[in-house]
Amino acid sequence: MENQDIKNFALSFEAGRKAIAKKYLITLLIGIGAIVVFGVLLALNFALFDFDNGLLMIFAAVFLIAGIVLSLIASSIRRKFTSNLLSTVQKKVLDTLFSVRTVEPSRGLAYDTLMKPGFFHKPDRYFGRDFMSSSYDGIPFEKASYQLQEKQVRSDGKHTYTEWVTYAEGTMYHFTFERDFGQVVKVLEKQGLVSFGSAGLKKVETEFILFNKKFATLASDETTVFYLLTPQIQEKILDLEGTFAGHFYLAFMGRELFIAVDDSHQSISVKILKPITEETINHIYTVYAIPMVFITLLGLDKNKFKKDAGATLS
Repeated sequence: MENQDIKNFALSFEAGRKAIAKKYLITLLIGIGAIVVFGVLLALNFALFDFDNGLLMIFAAVFLIAGIVLSLIASSIRRKFTSNLLSTVQKKVLDTLFSVRTVEPSRGLAYDTLMKPGFFHKPDRYFGRDFMSSSYDGIPFEKASYQLQEKQVRSDGKHTYTEWVTYAEGTMYHFTFERDFGQVVKVLEKQGLVSFGSAGLKKVETEFILFNKKFATLASDETTVFYLLTPQIQEKILDLEGTFAGHFYLAFMGRELFIAVDDSHQSISVKILKPITEETINHIYTVYAIPMVFITLLGLDKNKFKKDAGATLS
């Protein structure tokens, strides 16, 4: 999307948002007011009639039902506005950047692909959805949402309870380029750091102090780290990490790149009562354009990632 497209989207959705936000707010406040009236009538019935006044209880029930219905309508107004904005921007991004693509909403990445970089421990249950494969500047990629759960069993002595707990949820991106570096380089956000399959990797400190504070860099070869992650790239990764609500993981493995945004899909948030600005649309655009962003940022389409650029690094 061009800057003018982003500006036009912001102006268009902000103009519509004002009218919709007013309708949403009025509906919500009336609904809340009706529920408050229900509470008052209930208290009066208890205080004055000890719950014996059937007519008052009928009025109370009417206000309660009206309040619930209006609150649900308000919620529907908000969801419809948000869904329309996100789907419109997403379609524009996909049609512009990834016009030739395969989309399968009901499936995710292959389980082995998801687990290969060792970002997460083995789940008891895996759900995948919103699969898409495409390419940008000749670099093929695939992406999908994931939800990993572990089974927890507890007992109170008489009964046994089973609970499924989600410990990882977000989106993974898998890129493939021509050159096989023969090495592994992982960049893992330190907050909430968990990594599996990192045996044989050593911690590498870069010259970028802020990067080292935010991320742990693990590699099979130190030279490869500085070859792939220049100071400029480290700085841009730091900036991009702030785009996401959750944790960020990156791993180069041979001729593959894995990126996981473990954010429980909270990185995009649109509030109907807040103005839609160019910054709002630009943020949404960046999240939907992640494959292009990282292909460009890391230079996966450049010569050093081509098959004839050189042998494996050691």
